[in-house]
Amino acid sequence: MSKRKRIIALLVGVILLAGTAGTLAWLSVTGVLVNQFGIGSVKPLVQESLNGNVKSNVKAENAGTAPAFIRAAVDIYWQDGNGARLWEEPQADKDYVIAWSVADASGTNSASSWVKASDGFYYWTSPVAPNTETDVLIASVTELKAIEGRNLVVDVSTQAVQSVPDDAVREAWNCTVQDSVLVPPHANGGE
Repeated sequence: MSKRKRIIALLVGVILLAGTAGTLAWLSVTGVLVNQFGIGSVKPLVQESLNGNVKSNVKAENAGTAPAFIRAAVDIYWQDGNGARLWEEPQADKDYVIAWSVADASGTNSASSWVKASDGFYYWTSPVAPNTETDVLIASVTELKAIEGRNLVVDVSTQAVQSVPDDAVREAWNCTVQDSVLVPPHANGGE
């Protein structure tokens, strides 16, 4: 082989070696990017204080991982000593007194973001961030007189729907969202 062919072969070998070494170096420095998508969750809880026959500071909490709209249902009834629900319903201002923190049609408590809708639910109109809570729904409920053989029960249950996308709350609750504010169906009890 001539001297010129040896030099060309040597240069080709050096170029191949440099290319291989460069490729290996690039691959060893370049990491693998793994996109992990988590599923967000919404978990509504009821927070309240109970002192004797007075339930107070009732509010809802989003214990989930995604922002959510929250609604609550309030059921007030009599229960016998065995825990069975009685047919006779307790009467407001006769059997108990309740102080709400809900906006009503007259504008009273209009600073509250709780709104009563025609479907009987109370809606918190702003998204609730994970691990935060709403303002108070019920300031207090007091049983006026104890009646032997029956207990007053104020059952507050909550539901939550992710706040994004807007379609989620529309499909679940038939509500709309305008500028990040929930608009319940026929707010203020349809008034």
